[in-house]
Amino acid sequence: IGLVRNYIDCLLSLPWDKMIKERIDLNKVKESLDSSHYGLNNVKERIIEYLAVKEYSSSLTSPIICLVGPPGTGKTTLAYSIAKSMKRNFVKISVGGVDDEAEIIGHRKSYLGASPGRIIEGMRKAKSNNPVFLIDEVDKLSKGIKGDPTSALLEVLDHEQNKSFRDNYLEMEYDLSNVVFILTANSIDTIPAPLLDRLEVIEIEGYTEFEKQDIAKKHLIPRLCKNHGLGYLKVYDNVILEIVKYYTKESGVRELERQLSKVIRKIVTELVTNKYNNFKPVLSLENLEFYLGKKKFCSLTSN
Repeated sequence: IGLVRNYIDCLLSLPWDKMIKERIDLNKVKESLDSSHYGLNNVKERIIEYLAVKEYSSSLTSPIICLVGPPGTGKTTLAYSIAKSMKRNFVKISVGGVDDEAEIIGHRKSYLGASPGRIIEGMRKAKSNNPVFLIDEVDKLSKGIKGDPTSALLEVLDHEQNKSFRDNYLEMEYDLSNVVFILTANSIDTIPAPLLDRLEVIEIEGYTEFEKQDIAKKHLIPRLCKNHGLGYLKVYDNVILEIVKYYTKESGVRELERQLSKVIRKIVTELVTNKYNNFKPVLSLENLEFYLGKKKFCSLTSN
């Protein structure tokens, strides 16, 4: 009885015919991308071109975008910004380390603990049949004794086949042709060749030191202060550059965010404990080592 109930619940929870009306305003798309990402002008231009062609031709057979770049460069937030600008629902799954094709296309109901694949589960969470569907870490797919998940993913992404996508658990066809699929990867070299052939790769390069400085000043610090309840924090530009050069070593800004978060936590702790009278939250070169400790890296540009 439990198996039948789960199966019926799965069927009823799928958005078979619920579609979000799409509205694309390219000016708002540009504003959305600029507000969430600093720089990356070539990437933004390509995304706007993609949406413009899609809007003009009303075609759902546009190429599958694959955002390739180092960790922390904003691939996931770019995909979310695309969904937001298109007024569509957004859903994300990760296929990193998947070596069983049943993870993609589901297990048959005859198996103990059978469940739908990640694609159908994603559609259940999306609550519409035309979401922006992010498939993360496609470069980490692996082939095992339980089948080839790459071939299953090809069926999902192929416009000629996904109109009648068949999940083993559902045992009936489900239309994925209205879904906008976006893939992400850290490296283009490890994406399976048959999959890469169907993708339009947009490479996201790492940020320069001065780009990281601007990202920290305009985005990271205001957000972290808000999250930690800190109303004000004065940070000098040369201090941010010092953190970038000597406390992080990355293409993105993830570690930079961790270091700034560490500083803000310590400042909030000082404010709460009233360690100093009239304490003013200021981060300068003089107190940087107090908050972050000794320098971790040597800068190649230092004298």
